[in-house]
Amino acid sequence: MKCDLHIHTNCSDGLFAPEAIVEMAKERGLDCIAITDHDTFQGVERARGRAHELGLKYVVGAEISSVLNGLDVHMLAYNVDIDNPEFRVAMERISDLRNQRNIAIVGKLHEHGIDIDLDALKQKVNSVGRAVIAREMVRLGAAKDVADAFERYVGTGKCCFVQTRRLTPVEVVRFTLQFGGIPVLAHPKQLHMNEREFEEFLKPLVKAGLAGIEANYFTHNMPERNFYNKMAKKYKLIVTGGSDFHDYVHGVELGTKSFSPNVYTRKILGI
Repeated sequence: MKCDLHIHTNCSDGLFAPEAIVEMAKERGLDCIAITDHDTFQGVERARGRAHELGLKYVVGAEISSVLNGLDVHMLAYNVDIDNPEFRVAMERISDLRNQRNIAIVGKLHEHGIDIDLDALKQKVNSVGRAVIAREMVRLGAAKDVADAFERYVGTGKCCFVQTRRLTPVEVVRFTLQFGGIPVLAHPKQLHMNEREFEEFLKPLVKAGLAGIEANYFTHNMPERNFYNKMAKKYKLIVTGGSDFHDYVHGVELGTKSFSPNVYTRKILGI
């Protein structure tokens, strides 16, 4: 089974609509996908419906932002009950945390002579984040490309970077479990931890109910994959993987990287 369980659409900071992503996945030989937009499940119903029409297995998901001691930690929340009214209220609170950060970033950009119309961006995408703001900066001529926008303005520690209140990783794990979901640590390499540091970081998440590690993320080399798979086995976690496809610049092109989940992972995810 060829799977990609980390994909973004234009419901957050991706380029393509949810239906288009599903169609691309089918055309490129994938058997199962999950759209994991940032802090939103807005595209799930559209994508899930199209996947059903095309006979493609689909896993409900999102990538939830969290912070621990100033470190950005992303968690993948799979199979949550998106139809639960209480879930929708909780997601609105999470989205509001992102919006507060966007307002602060746009305010700082204004101080540097760059005026971003945040309301106009919200009309285009459901979940505005730094990548969306960076693309708008490129459109306005304030940066030569997205990487330049991050490097000079909105990247971590840069002049317009803002760290507002976010959930902690443990809180995201508990939130996901509260609504029947499966919490998975996304792209662990991006934490920039050595093996000892990573295992110490992992332990409280496992205690809180972490279910998996995205060990087969597209940038992980073989020694890294082996280590994260070893951690998953040691703590009885599922192993997932994905392309983090946003567009033809961010992530790797859909269908060029996939992973085959083991029996345990397939059982837990129901695929």
